[in-house]
Amino acid sequence: MARSSSSNDEEINGINVTPLVDIMLVLVIILMVTAEFTKYRTVPVQLPKVNASAMKREPQKISLTIKKDLSVWWNDKQIKDLKTLPQRLKAAKALQSELAVILRAEGKTEYEAVLKLLDEVKLAGISKVGLAVDSGKR
Repeated sequence: MARSSSSNDEEINGINVTPLVDIMLVLVIILMVTAEFTKYRTVPVQLPKVNASAMKREPQKISLTIKKDLSVWWNDKQIKDLKTLPQRLKAAKALQSELAVILRAEGKTEYEAVLKLLDEVKLAGISKVGLAVDSGKR
């Protein structure tokens, strides 16, 4: 290999560590500054008290399903005696003021049966009612 001819053909006796020291000092300064910020995770303040009922909450949902054979299901459990449905709805409404009912009817269910079930929900004082549909294309 060719070497450049220079007047300085001395051997290197040591490694220049000045750039390494400069980098390490910068890293130590960055570490010290970030450590100071993580020391105070949050600023201590006294938060005001609010009425928890004023906060918007997701309503509890009940799923009522009516099948072709006119059997009614409450959250995937069959209701054997339909005469108990109004009392169950009123009790659920009394426990949870923000109550929503999702009404699911099987495709060929009689329209009158769906309306009767919807009337029972409205008579119990539940105003949030949704009708479940399948969004799949034919």
